[in-house]
Amino acid sequence: MNTKLFLFLCALVACIASCSNNAAEQGGIIIDSVVHNGQASAYGKLMRYFPLDSVGPNGEKLYKTIPHVMLINQNGDSFATDVRGKIILVDFFFATCTGTCPRMNKQMTRIQDAFKNDTNIILVSYTVDPEEDSVPVLKAYANQYKAIPNKWFFLTGNKKSIYDLARYNYYLDVEPGNGDSEDFIHSDQITICDKQGIIRGYYLGTDSLVVDSLINDVKILRQEK
Repeated sequence: MNTKLFLFLCALVACIASCSNNAAEQGGIIIDSVVHNGQASAYGKLMRYFPLDSVGPNGEKLYKTIPHVMLINQNGDSFATDVRGKIILVDFFFATCTGTCPRMNKQMTRIQDAFKNDTNIILVSYTVDPEEDSVPVLKAYANQYKAIPNKWFFLTGNKKSIYDLARYNYYLDVEPGNGDSEDFIHSDQITICDKQGIIRGYYLGTDSLVVDSLINDVKILRQEK
């Protein structure tokens, strides 16, 4: 057999073996493939995500959920991040951003409109610039994007708490930091969390075609018992 052909076949076999696993590593977390009601998402399957080191004594997966952190929404009301019983679409932004954030929140508006009558689906946007994005600023920003009351929440609060959520709970691919005054993060991802607070997908929030797939995946997810 030709040497180049042999090496190609070996690589192909290795690739197929790798793709056949029902879990894959990504960004410090494991993607656990699941299919709901026999349906697959546009990317193949809707996933569950859990930390690489979160495995129980018997090898069981320990899904990490979004923790309880108290922040403030655009109306000045307290908001607990550990929402349960609802599907949550999450992004991180800042009000003075003129590039990625307006494009991403335009897509968040599309998501809001797609599920505006479903009270079990909410949107949550965390500011990464809480010192500047006060409650009045967030209120004006929410009005700019026609945020529906009790549907789309814009949150501010303690910077370190927000940055820890982004890094260690939503597992966003951002630079390391400690949430101090010199720290700054930015992300173009929209994250889906299910009714148990488990991460179920990451989507490029500036791409309308990707967001089309996100909307389809949310429709699949809300069929879960």
